[in-house]
Amino acid sequence: MPTPSRHATTAPFPSALASTDPASLGAAAHAPQLDDMLMYRLYRAWSSASPVFVRLCEGRFGITRREWRLLATAVENGPTTSAGLAGAADLDLVRTSRTLGTLCEKGWLQRQADPHDARTVRVQATPAGRALYQQVMPEIAQLNTLFMADLDEDERGLLLRLLRTLESRGARMAADNIVEDKACRHAGGTRRTARTAAVTC
Repeated sequence: MPTPSRHATTAPFPSALASTDPASLGAAAHAPQLDDMLMYRLYRAWSSASPVFVRLCEGRFGITRREWRLLATAVENGPTTSAGLAGAADLDLVRTSRTLGTLCEKGWLQRQADPHDARTVRVQATPAGRALYQQVMPEIAQLNTLFMADLDEDERGLLLRLLRTLESRGARMAADNIVEDKACRHAGGTRRTARTAAVTC
């Protein structure tokens, strides 16, 4: 089976699945299991260390991980709009707006009118926010180093490069809309689907 180009447009999910020939996978192939899934392994790796980061951020510095994510993004990227901050932090605008309000209440971020366009409001870190960033970031960096302590320097560099490649591939998959079904978790989509299936069966 030819190896797909890393930059090729991803085929629609059902077609891509149908085009997979099990015989071509070799005699050692086995039925996929949850533990074989890369995204699941990445989640397990993240969740194994997540409590340590939570205790550091919330217990020692009184800042949630999402607040820290936005504060660090604001410090590192400079003044920007709420939408710009959400995009840089890879968060949706609704959650960003709520967290931004909390950060402003805590005095770590502030909103200011753009001097060149009164209709535009920009967000930037306050001196207190930058001071907190200078306190927290070295601690976060130390935990990240400890998290990767079993990898040598070459392995760490390779891992980061591979993760960036996977991020790009994931973004293209999302943009290509390979799964067209709409998630509806807030409206009880899964339960509603189950009830509908029970009625129609």
